[in-house]
Amino acid sequence: LHAADATGRFDSPLRMRGGDATAADFGRAQAPMKRQVARVLSQGFDQIKPADEVKVLEEKIGATMTKKLERIGYKGESATGEEDPFLTAYVNLKLAACGSAPVKTSAKEENFLRLVEPILKSYQEQQHVLSSKGLDLCPADQRIQAFLDSYLEGVDGPVPKLPVRQFKMDRHGLAKMLSLPKGKDKFQNDYISSYRCSQGIVHNPTSDKRTTKGVFHIVDGGLPASADKKLVPKIAFKRILEKALQPPSALHTLPYTADQEKPTEIFATLLLRPLSNPEVPGFMPERTSETRFFVPGSCTSNLDFVESIFGNGDNPDLAENDAALDPEHWTGVTGCVILAPHVLGMNAKELGLPHKSKANERQIKDGMYYEKDDDLYNQGGAFKLSCRDARGVPLTVIADNYFGYCKKEVKTQLGYTANVHGLSEEEHAGGCIAFPAFDLGEVFDATSLGKVSPKGNAAFLGETHKHLSSQKTPTTFKNVVDLLGDTIEMKPEGYAVDKAYPDIFYVPENAVFSMPDQSVTFGDKKINLAPRITYILPSGYKVEMVKKGSNNISTKKGAQSGQYEKWHLKGTVAEGANLHKPATVSGGGKSEISKRLQDMIKFGPVFANDVSDDFDQIEQIFAKDYTKILSGDTKHPFEESGVKTADIKTLLDAKISTGIIIKLLSPFPQYTDEHNAWIRSIPTHIRELALVIKQNYKPEWGDSWRQHFHTDAINGALGHELKYGESPLLSSYIRVGFRSKYDKDIPLKDTTDDHLAWKTFTLRQDFFPCDKLQTEDDITASIVVPRDLIKGLNYKLDGPSYKLSQNVEFRLFQRPDEAIHPGYDKVTELDMSRPGCFIANFEPMNREQIQKIVDDTVGFEKFTEPMQERLMEFLNSATPEYCISSAHPRLVDGKPTANPRYLQDSMEVTDIRAFHVGETGARLARQIPLSDSVPVPVTSVLCGRRNNAPDEKNNVPALAVHNPIHYFELPELFMEFTSSMTGKSPSTTGAGSEGALTKGPFNMISMVHDLNAALVSYAVSGYDTFISSAGVIGPNKPVDHDISLLVPEVWSRMREDERSAKYLIENGYLEKCEPIEHNGKMIPANVLGYRITEAFIKHFFGRVFANPSTVFDADILRPELQNMDIFEAGINTITETNKRVGKAYVEDGSADMAVPPLKALFHIMANGEYEGMTLDDPKFRAMWSREAVMGSDWYKARLSEFQLRESERLKRGLKYLEDYVAQSKTQSDWKGKQIVEDLGLEARIERIQEQLKKVEAPTFLKTLEGTLGVDPAIFACENSNIDKPLSPASRH
Repeated sequence: LHAADATGRFDSPLRMRGGDATAADFGRAQAPMKRQVARVLSQGFDQIKPADEVKVLEEKIGATMTKKLERIGYKGESATGEEDPFLTAYVNLKLAACGSAPVKTSAKEENFLRLVEPILKSYQEQQHVLSSKGLDLCPADQRIQAFLDSYLEGVDGPVPKLPVRQFKMDRHGLAKMLSLPKGKDKFQNDYISSYRCSQGIVHNPTSDKRTTKGVFHIVDGGLPASADKKLVPKIAFKRILEKALQPPSALHTLPYTADQEKPTEIFATLLLRPLSNPEVPGFMPERTSETRFFVPGSCTSNLDFVESIFGNGDNPDLAENDAALDPEHWTGVTGCVILAPHVLGMNAKELGLPHKSKANERQIKDGMYYEKDDDLYNQGGAFKLSCRDARGVPLTVIADNYFGYCKKEVKTQLGYTANVHGLSEEEHAGGCIAFPAFDLGEVFDATSLGKVSPKGNAAFLGETHKHLSSQKTPTTFKNVVDLLGDTIEMKPEGYAVDKAYPDIFYVPENAVFSMPDQSVTFGDKKINLAPRITYILPSGYKVEMVKKGSNNISTKKGAQSGQYEKWHLKGTVAEGANLHKPATVSGGGKSEISKRLQDMIKFGPVFANDVSDDFDQIEQIFAKDYTKILSGDTKHPFEESGVKTADIKTLLDAKISTGIIIKLLSPFPQYTDEHNAWIRSIPTHIRELALVIKQNYKPEWGDSWRQHFHTDAINGALGHELKYGESPLLSSYIRVGFRSKYDKDIPLKDTTDDHLAWKTFTLRQDFFPCDKLQTEDDITASIVVPRDLIKGLNYKLDGPSYKLSQNVEFRLFQRPDEAIHPGYDKVTELDMSRPGCFIANFEPMNREQIQKIVDDTVGFEKFTEPMQERLMEFLNSATPEYCISSAHPRLVDGKPTANPRYLQDSMEVTDIRAFHVGETGARLARQIPLSDSVPVPVTSVLCGRRNNAPDEKNNVPALAVHNPIHYFELPELFMEFTSSMTGKSPSTTGAGSEGALTKGPFNMISMVHDLNAALVSYAVSGYDTFISSAGVIGPNKPVDHDISLLVPEVWSRMREDERSAKYLIENGYLEKCEPIEHNGKMIPANVLGYRITEAFIKHFFGRVFANPSTVFDADILRPELQNMDIFEAGINTITETNKRVGKAYVEDGSADMAVPPLKALFHIMANGEYEGMTLDDPKFRAMWSREAVMGSDWYKARLSEFQLRESERLKRGLKYLEDYVAQSKTQSDWKGKQIVEDLGLEARIERIQEQLKKVEAPTFLKTLEGTLGVDPAIFACENSNIDKPLSPASRH
């Protein structure tokens, strides 16, 4: 969340990773203006506005925003599926510049090409001259070539050269256009089938998913590689690279030109500038890396894929895009990815691999040899081969065209960058900022925030709500006006409207919201209360009129409410919890943490059995004497909320919150046996009815509450649907797992489908799902910073250091597993109903096939309205030939693939308003000036793991020993991270092969460097780390991702001290897992750390559920109760894996590069002890404390190493800048002088000089305390080559 610019407009969290570090001013531009910009960017060739009109537009919203909108190709509401005529002309111009024949087009465009032909000839001649002088590559490519020349020097002849003739994708949309033949809807070759469809383009690679087994190869001779990689001799790499740069004709043909008389064969290339280091104002600017992609012409869809995720880095030939000219914002890393599916099947002997009889032990283990003369490299299977040292130029050849590998390689190189640059991490994580929301009833008086309301409903929201909505210093409406200034417009009625979003109102602190009157009053002023308006109070608290009972993504204005839909007041707190979820690569729930909970919720009427008898029982509950319910010295639930027990005569008292009633009606060990027996005697529907009455009760009713509620009479008898006034009351229910045949009380019979029947539980009456801002999903750049260096923090955060994380991707490669059920995954159906989608592994369907879907009335009606409309529009149109149904994945061997995919626009692109509301609420709460950013660091780390029951048929071992949530102290946590155990996943290889913190198996340097950084991160910040389960709990309880979805709701409603493991342990909310005896043996269950207890469920899940004690059975909290033999097998899986992995780290030398606590851990995992210390040894565990880490010599060495590397990086950047400026001063170099002036290079030189002085000052090390530093082990490696500087790129 960012600061405002000079005009008072906020920078959005949307960052364009291309070139400069300025955030796009996307969030504050008014919607009509955004649409106008999009139209300018997508207008036809013969519709281009005059330059002065474009200039006026840029002046209104900024040239930076205009250009960066173009870079990610986001057009919002103005997106269409039509081909852009302007791009068509541009493509022909570029083809001609490359010496290729343009595609056939209109006479107007042909005339234009004839007009510019002399200019093109001049350009080609200049390229020829540059080539003769060895200056024919762009600066980034020169850096890559310089690395290859150095790395492969003396290896088997001349070094392979990067292609000079390239079709550079220098603006977003070119790759998409070029991936299909001009005017055609289908392209097909041996590697891929692509189809133009109603929603965009669907690309189906030959194989629908990939294995990770045997895929990851590293060139020998650079940095050390982990034991899970295959080491490849340099000579084999060189020969593979040579062939990679010589693709066959069929693969090298641009699809766009495939039907032309002379198709173009050329390399398509792309520049990316992905984020590496998030900005920390006053400490570090945002920094990006640069990555160059080279693909054979027919693989342009891969470039469309990666540029849609990371943004187009523009023209790499231009000085403005030369990263080396901007060392302030460049990490110093230039990556390269070469796509080469044609290198599969190369002969192992011809590559220079040794015969098995002459191979060494590692080569035999890795299969890097041949036995027969016709043996194939890697047995002919797909692979990726990476070449790297410590000098900042990682290069990878991917022998496949699978989309996921391209994205993963950018991620891999970002991980490399984080390690060689320092201070930051690349994390495989999901995340969100979760703002707890509450049902405020019909009337809400803003002056009662955190107090008992004198007006409106008596359902006091309690101490939790009071804490979550509290401020350090109360604010007034005058503070709002002073703080937001010109960004708001004052209204005569005494409120203000946001100038960027006219549906955001700022109202005074004494506002009273009334649903019956549909008004907002403040003093003697009154305005209408309206839906689709966000009312923000001076404290940052938000109030909205929303329709409860509907889980639609959006509601149309004027749409009629359903039977069980009712307008309510929703209150949302100003400060959210930033939840960070490093997760197993597949199936751990990293995406689910930020997904909508609404899709899991069902609504229905409030049930009464016999309303008269039920109300009699409820009166008894309300009037019961609760003063003597405790059996010990435990604090009474009344007293926990500051209420004197003797003062309460009825639970309808306004001082009693819903939460207190839930505690009173939930069994606790601290209650007397008599009270617990009474609780258990209360029927479930009576308990829920009591909470319904409480939520709707008003103090002015006194004891006469019964007359306000009734049921209708049906056939002369009382009905069962409870009503309040004329409307039925509403209950909401959420799924938490599925019924199974193993359920004790309600076993599921006569079915083999363990996902058929839901287990649903009633939510609290005052519950609304959190408002979530999606902040991460897969690739995260994060940095750890001392608290004192973060300006404007929430006053409740008092940790020593905090992690600031930022999503690297603009679009997310989603696998919509649930979309196969029409109507269930509403977000996917909305996304896939829009034009411009990138889709993979879905079935392209013609009109006859779509007609069959529509004719199935029952099935078709299950789809959401957007998908229905898309399918109907396709039937009513003539083009294109194909359409996609979100419920119909691609068929592979006659069955739907388990790996359907599409690119989903990230929330920071599609819902900038939501980010603005979240930012503004926090800004008001903390009174942060517009000139400053609003920091929202990670507040909790909630990892994810995948569990599975044993599957002997597929050789998948048992891993079902965790309950819903565990806490691990650092040694056990890093055993978990190091072993990277994941249960059977819906895609890739399944159990046991992938991990979040190690980046295995995709990483290109030793996994120990990532683990070193992670340990420092957790130790210096002091985060307590919890892990939630997905898949199953125990072998018999399927839960899918239901726990992952619930965790944000629970955690965001916890106070800061309640999220502390120390607090949870001391209060009995966590229990330590101890060894368990079984069959005469001790099962070492202590490897599971701590797990949540019944008390945790009742106390914290009670803030979400009406009857929390029913949510999890005893055998879910203690999975060993389901099947002790399978539990034992699961523990054995963990301990055996720990031993195997620990041994691998010791044997391959990784342990020797580990920081001391990790080195000791690896040996303990492998051998049970290290220098006489065991896992439980106090001396060993003391090594992991923050004090021990911060005071250690090895940590200080990380800081000193960063100082050295940062100084050298800045010196290289300074020399590059100075040389460039010096060369421009020759008399004839008018363009060089212009570039120096336009880019402000002399001012950059001054800033770098100043920064260098700061870095080399003795005091710099002090400012680094509490950060990650950089790992000295990387540069101390024998073949790091850090002492062999690469020659810089030449002049542009």
